[in-house]
Amino acid sequence: MNTKENNVLFMGNLMALGSTIMWAGNFIAAKVLANSYTGLEMSFWRWIIASILLLPLSYKHLKKDFPLIKQEWKLLLLYGFLGCFLSNFLFYNAPQTAPAVDMTILMTTSPLFMMILSWLIFKEKINTLWIIGSLLCLGGVFVLVTKGNMDIFHHFNFTIGHFWTLGCSICFALYSVSMRFFKVKIHMTVFLQVTFTIACFFAVVLTFFYYGTYPPIEKIEHIWALLYIGGFASIFAFLCWNTAIEMIGAVRAGIIYYLVPVFGSTFAVIFIHEQIGFIQFLGGAMVLTGVLTCTIFKNKQ
Repeated sequence: MNTKENNVLFMGNLMALGSTIMWAGNFIAAKVLANSYTGLEMSFWRWIIASILLLPLSYKHLKKDFPLIKQEWKLLLLYGFLGCFLSNFLFYNAPQTAPAVDMTILMTTSPLFMMILSWLIFKEKINTLWIIGSLLCLGGVFVLVTKGNMDIFHHFNFTIGHFWTLGCSICFALYSVSMRFFKVKIHMTVFLQVTFTIACFFAVVLTFFYYGTYPPIEKIEHIWALLYIGGFASIFAFLCWNTAIEMIGAVRAGIIYYLVPVFGSTFAVIFIHEQIGFIQFLGGAMVLTGVLTCTIFKNKQ
């Protein structure tokens, strides 16, 4: 592998890492908002804020790229509905009936779905060490979120929230893998502006349909949390993620995605003062080892 390819691989992995860090913070922000907003109401504010904040960056490119938007409107509609609105809507509604532990484990199946879909649709070769690394990551996530306590699953009941979470995982995998179908050279900020606006449309229409009004913002901490999910967890995270997919592909980026619960646990300790023990360190180490197994193996090819 030459120097240019190494640089692309390094930057792609770095972009994927940046998006996982910002999405990990999304769990904390959602926890702050969960007692005051439904999943649909959080989606309402997320995509309105994201669309408004992104507009100054995308405005100067919109006119130039408008013919390409018309050319690829079907794919853009798919990305906006599936990857932004629907996956986000399912994720924010799942905690009402599914425990956070189960959600975290189910969400980390998304990289596996990316791997399977890439193999089925694009015939992408899946290395044995990738599979081993992925299983190690899944095992690490399991240990991390359960804290090694298997009693959690003695009274396991599959609820609608589990279906929502699994649906979110599949939607995100489909979004990531299907990016390979998008061939035109549209500016990244324009791509996000269009897809965010589509997600915003669905969120606003459904919010007014179900509630008849917009959700009020009543606390200062809610403003900061909503700005985070609309800015960092949306604009910057998707910019990094889509760039990573363009540079290294969905399967390789998906491997980095396993680090979301590791960063999420770290943020929970720092910002909301949750306790962490040795068994959780062990789980985090297993995830990191799995990610390095996949990443280093690819670097040596």
